[in-house]
Amino acid sequence: MKNLLITILMAASFTCAANKAPLKSYPNGATKAVIFSYDDGVTQDRKLVELFNKYQVVGTFNLNSGLFAKKLPWMKAFTGKAGEYIKQSEVKALYIGHEIASHSYSHPGFAGLDTAELKLQLARDKQILSPIKGSPLNSFAYPLGSYDKAAMTLVKQAGFTNARTVNDTLNFKLPTNYMAWNPTVHHSNAMPLIEQYLALNSNELSVMMIWGHSWEFDKNAENNNWDYAEKLIQTLSYKDDIWYVSAGEFIAFLEGK
Repeated sequence: MKNLLITILMAASFTCAANKAPLKSYPNGATKAVIFSYDDGVTQDRKLVELFNKYQVVGTFNLNSGLFAKKLPWMKAFTGKAGEYIKQSEVKALYIGHEIASHSYSHPGFAGLDTAELKLQLARDKQILSPIKGSPLNSFAYPLGSYDKAAMTLVKQAGFTNARTVNDTLNFKLPTNYMAWNPTVHHSNAMPLIEQYLALNSNELSVMMIWGHSWEFDKNAENNNWDYAEKLIQTLSYKDDIWYVSAGEFIAFLEGK
């Protein structure tokens, strides 16, 4: 009788535990997440932010504070006109509702860069951008996609929770190394994967990170024009099974779990 009673109590305990187990989902109940990560902070961001706001998606914008308001003559070879970085005075208002993140102070490749310069690039960008954001910076994107182990270590020591590369995974798996977070796909190759992601039906958590530069849409090339940009964003928008989130908030959620 005693053994039978113990068995019944154990079964009841397991049943209660099962009933109390949290649902494996993102904060809005979805199992999919979409992150847009865009680099450099050029004036074309104004138009991209308008599209993000129109379709209620979230962007992470990786900025170089040492280049604010500077000209970009090299862009003429790609878009037919010279480019320009946004002004520091417009950052806070422009990116409201989106994540302000770091892309280094002046955009050097990080692989092989000496320790003192790496620390300077990280510290200066944080010192300028954090007060504008009104909170600590969490996200980083390696300039030129260039990094090594030393860079990863210093980015983490600087207080960043995540650092994005330019190495496309072409899958929807969760990141395993937050200091070398490989995105899903560059926007120019995203549409086929978007269709796959929308059709995905799984109880496992997944994420699609799309990255690029807003100035690329001025190329007016196939898969790199503003009509394409709007189609891409619109196709992904307003889905109940997707959590639209910034890189920093996404990693905070994963770490909280």
